Amino acid sequence: MPKRQGRQLSVLIIPDDGSSTKEFKLGYGLIRGLLLAELLLFVLVILGGVFYSRSLYWESEALRLTRDNQSLQNEMRQVTELADAVSRMKRVEQQLHAMLSPAIQVPEIPVEEPVDVEAPALTTGVERKRTVTRVARRGLATADDRLLPNVWPVGRFDGIVTQEFDPPSGTVREGHLGIDIAAAEGAIITATADGRVVFAGEDEILGQVVSIDHLGVYLTRYGHNSALLVRTGDSVRKGQPVALVGNTGRTTAPHLHYEIWQQGTARNPRDFLPGS
Repeated sequence: MPKRQGRQLSVLIIPDDGSSTKEFKLGYGLIRGLLLAELLLFVLVILGGVFYSRSLYWESEALRLTRDNQSLQNEMRQVTELADAVSRMKRVEQQLHAMLSPAIQVPEIPVEEPVDVEAPALTTGVERKRTVTRVARRGLATADDRLLPNVWPVGRFDGIVTQEFDPPSGTVREGHLGIDIAAAEGAIITATADGRVVFAGEDEILGQVVSIDHLGVYLTRYGHNSALLVRTGDSVRKGQPVALVGNTGRTTAPHLHYEIWQQGTARNPRDFLPGS
């Protein structure tokens, strides 16, 4: 019995030139396979397009998030800078409030005629400035802590001591009659004790300098200032701004030259400052 053939699809090719006709037979199974292959290829193309578009979307989202992150970092940095600026402004406001508030009334005491005492080799020339003044100790009470120069003239963490006190030796070596505190130009300098300004002006070596007498017991000097906030004769109190750190006079960088005198004798400020 002859074998039964499966169903087939015949394709005839009839040339126009009258040559022999060609016939191709395709099984239905092959045709279904080709159709399924085309359908699968179509689905793969569609899925590839979807995934490609999604990848483009996520790439754009990643770029956007990166830009947003950078923008947030910049804003955080600006907020931090603004917070620091506000903090500095508050400190300056407190110091200016203290400076502009009614000055403490320094009790009047009977004094002798002021006697000028020249600091050893501090200033040269015929027209040297005498900025160290001694006042008689008549009727003084030194128990009040506000009369002791025992605080830093510049914020403890706003400056660093770059040169220490070095007393003169004989007539050969001049020494260094105070300490130098390096700080940012424009930093606020405050009075280290209650007193009265006996000199506020220009000095050949110390530039713009302030001298404050503390009721005849101590005298403090603040040199190389960029600006003076007090005038001669002003009464000041402990912690009141009196000048701004500068680079005036004979100096190479902004700093405060700070001295303490006791009855015409230079003292080491380290003996009075906390944390020394």
